[in-house]
Amino acid sequence: MNSARQAFETVLKGRSLPADEAESVIGEILDDVVPDALVAGFLIALKMKGETALELTGGARAMRKRARQLELRDGRVLDTAGTGGDGAGTFNISTGAAIVAAAAGIPVAKHGNRAISGRVGAADVLEYFGIRVDLDPPGLRRCLEEAGICFVFAPAYHPALARLAVLRRTLGVRTIFNLMAPLANAAHPRYQLLGVSERRLLRPMALALAALGTERAMVVHGDDGLDEISLETSTKVIEVRGPELDEYEVSPHDFGLQPSGPVEFLTADTRSAADLLQATLAGDPGPAADVLALNAGAAIYIGRGAKTLAEGVKRAREILASGRALETLEAMKAASQYSAKNEKK
Repeated sequence: MNSARQAFETVLKGRSLPADEAESVIGEILDDVVPDALVAGFLIALKMKGETALELTGGARAMRKRARQLELRDGRVLDTAGTGGDGAGTFNISTGAAIVAAAAGIPVAKHGNRAISGRVGAADVLEYFGIRVDLDPPGLRRCLEEAGICFVFAPAYHPALARLAVLRRTLGVRTIFNLMAPLANAAHPRYQLLGVSERRLLRPMALALAALGTERAMVVHGDDGLDEISLETSTKVIEVRGPELDEYEVSPHDFGLQPSGPVEFLTADTRSAADLLQATLAGDPGPAADVLALNAGAAIYIGRGAKTLAEGVKRAREILASGRALETLEAMKAASQYSAKNEKK
């Protein structure tokens, strides 16, 4: 606990932590040897200072070391988890993007949780569809083989997060754990589409992904504040190719899409989020389908299912129009329920 106190004092002074110190203090928090009051103070102080790439890298390493072992295709899978916390109240775009990417033939291990700082988490909407989110590794492997997609429920593979859930909900704000979670998928995905809710997080998250050995990734932030590729404004992108970073912008016009604000795909609760997602996956056209195509197209591109981002968006639009994405959702449901039933035997 001494390292946690020292780290708290360092951060309170506005100084950043080296990666090894960040790994140590996050490890102590995960090991439940730091009082909740100190944890809360540290998390808020770190947020106010601004998390650095080294702090994110060290913290993610601490989480990875304590995660349950999960071997899925030697990490040759895609994840679309983002940081959340944009407060926009949109439907689950990254979850939909994962499903569309799977329908395109990209193996997907979607990492996620129930709602922490937002209204509806990935686990909430998937459970609403009847998908079991609490599967052990054999069940996840079955889902991946049969549906092309599985859901890696963060608390199940990072048990220490369950203890912190109450504290995080009490704080009610985005903390470093929201940022580290998509960096600590127990499946160690080589490909990631990662949205961030603050522009300043783009480069630290991209550098952390590179330091953690990610093969290909895109870190995105919409100029309208979305932690997704925006349908309303330009989106800042940092593409990660091994150790190399490439920064650029994209806009809806680049893909022949009509700009539209998030008001067209806002949802109030789990039911409305699930209804909109299901209708969109079934082929309903409109702004929800367009924003999903943008993000799913990026996922397909990063997962090596398209040579260019434009080609990825085109593929995503075709898949959505065909209804194949809804078939993938149904296959995921069937495989997860079968796996859960057989795990009990």
